[in-house]
Amino acid sequence: MSSEPQRDQAETALLQTGQPGTGQPAALTVPAQVNAVNAGQAVPTGRHARILILEDEAWDAALAQRLLTGAGLQLTAVVVDTKALFIEQLTIFRPEVILSDYHLPGFSGREALKISQEIDPDIPFIIWSGVLGDEAAVELIKQGATDYVLKDRPARLPTVILRALAESERRTRLAQLEEQLLQAQRLASLGQLAAAEEAMTHVRQLLSTARGEATAAEPAS
Repeated sequence: MSSEPQRDQAETALLQTGQPGTGQPAALTVPAQVNAVNAGQAVPTGRHARILILEDEAWDAALAQRLLTGAGLQLTAVVVDTKALFIEQLTIFRPEVILSDYHLPGFSGREALKISQEIDPDIPFIIWSGVLGDEAAVELIKQGATDYVLKDRPARLPTVILRALAESERRTRLAQLEEQLLQAQRLASLGQLAAAEEAMTHVRQLLSTARGEATAAEPAS
């Protein structure tokens, strides 16, 4: 048997926080690393995310976090490996993104996706699997999964997570824009033109921000 790979200090800290199988969620805050895993990938400075990881293998959970911090993402992660803990942390931890294994003892990523959709369908849900056929992947996407990453191609994970977070933020800004538009219309109908103009100023600011984000998200030609 080959010797265990050397782990850097960040990864060691991840493993020391807690391991799946203990019956308790493992929570930690990890600082961003200087070197990026994906060359040329722009990561917003200071971007922080809460990620809920459903995984029964401690090594895979640690690898996912190491890849994300290596790509420059600051994150607070909670690792769970049972249905009960998954449901509990969905409401307590309120993750911004979910990373779920597909096969777990007594539970599955498919079931987790269904639960997530029922509790909060706006949370990006990423499948993180060692074995996932094309048909199963397509079906999961149809059911609401955001994307999937195969464990034998883990380098894709930071890109997938960052893209999902950016898309989630754009949806939030769109909802804010729609609410501001409704507010301006209500104020205008009541004859409160100054307040309506102020609301429209907020709308313009949101539009400008949304356009900027959309331009930044476009792939280079």
